[in-house]
Amino acid sequence: MKKLIYIFLLTIFLYSCKSLQKPAIVTSKQVAQKTGSYTFTEKTGLEKPVKPTKKELKAIEKAKQIALQDSIEQSKIKVVIEEDTPQDFTPTFEVSDYIKQQILNVAAESLGSPYRGGGTTPAGFDCSGFVKYTMDQFDIALPRNSAEMAKTGKRILKKDAKPGDLIFFNTNGSNISHVGIVTENSDGVIKFIHSSTTRGVVYSSTSDGYYARTFVCVNRILE
Repeated sequence: MKKLIYIFLLTIFLYSCKSLQKPAIVTSKQVAQKTGSYTFTEKTGLEKPVKPTKKELKAIEKAKQIALQDSIEQSKIKVVIEEDTPQDFTPTFEVSDYIKQQILNVAAESLGSPYRGGGTTPAGFDCSGFVKYTMDQFDIALPRNSAEMAKTGKRILKKDAKPGDLIFFNTNGSNISHVGIVTENSDGVIKFIHSSTTRGVVYSSTSDGYYARTFVCVNRILE
């Protein structure tokens, strides 16, 4: 009986000693997996991207087109020139009020001269030929045609026009094609002398419906 008790106690003692031993050192993931101290779930791969629907693709394409159109519109430069918007040109000529009056007197001497295409003398004038001839008498050099004359001097407001200024019209429907010399401005109604295609050198006014419709601008070349 004592022998059985001794064996039992010895068994308990040996079992307790075994349980007090240090745990094994884990030196790798493989060892940890074998001992059960490391577990993981292996991923099988990345999730597949979700493709947009046809409706979504159309919406994206439309948004791109709108953005492109906005960009194009932003890049456009719009230039609007109103008839009463002053614009500076060069050159101008400095003369006295006395000379300005003499210019108008010389212009009046050509009253009744017939219209002649390309004409530059009292025997016959076209519109720019008449203006250039008149100014040439005072050593004021101007271009030969009305469109080029419109680039000379300083553009002024219609209401500020004075005798000696040049007045321009668009009589051909596409650009400046007629010019005269301002002789008077009465409350914005401008009287001018010019070589008319139908009557030759005459006085006319912007109160005339034709010249009111075709008026473009007034340039000051005499300061």
